[in-house]
Amino acid sequence: MEAWIQKHDFSSEPITDPTIDQCLAVLSSFDWEAELKLYEVALEENRDRYPPGIGLVDQDRTLHVMPIHDGKSHYNYSCDHPVRLFNLFGASKNLNAWAISDDHRERLIGFHFAGNEKQETLVHTLMKLSEEV
Repeated sequence: MEAWIQKHDFSSEPITDPTIDQCLAVLSSFDWEAELKLYEVALEENRDRYPPGIGLVDQDRTLHVMPIHDGKSHYNYSCDHPVRLFNLFGASKNLNAWAISDDHRERLIGFHFAGNEKQETLVHTLMKLSEEV
């Protein structure tokens, strides 16, 4: 697993040998409010910017957790889908889930750390939580 803190200005800080607990601690302790303010200034000034958050990559699966205001986060999950185009090219799938309560954070990140065996569970949970918003 690779992990990093993604900042609004495209810079990043690696998380060495990430664990679930370590990633949860970073999500709780990093000053996301300050980073979101910098993101919003860049947005107002029409500068290049990237949504701040934590990126978690395991092989072809990427989970990006983007804290926002009011104890919620946006999630972007992408993976290579086993469907092949012309039997040559892999097809990628992306899922965005907006304004999910941080009460679900530990479970969602845990599914990602569990690997391919919980990939379907992660996708279904994100879809269900998106419908509840």
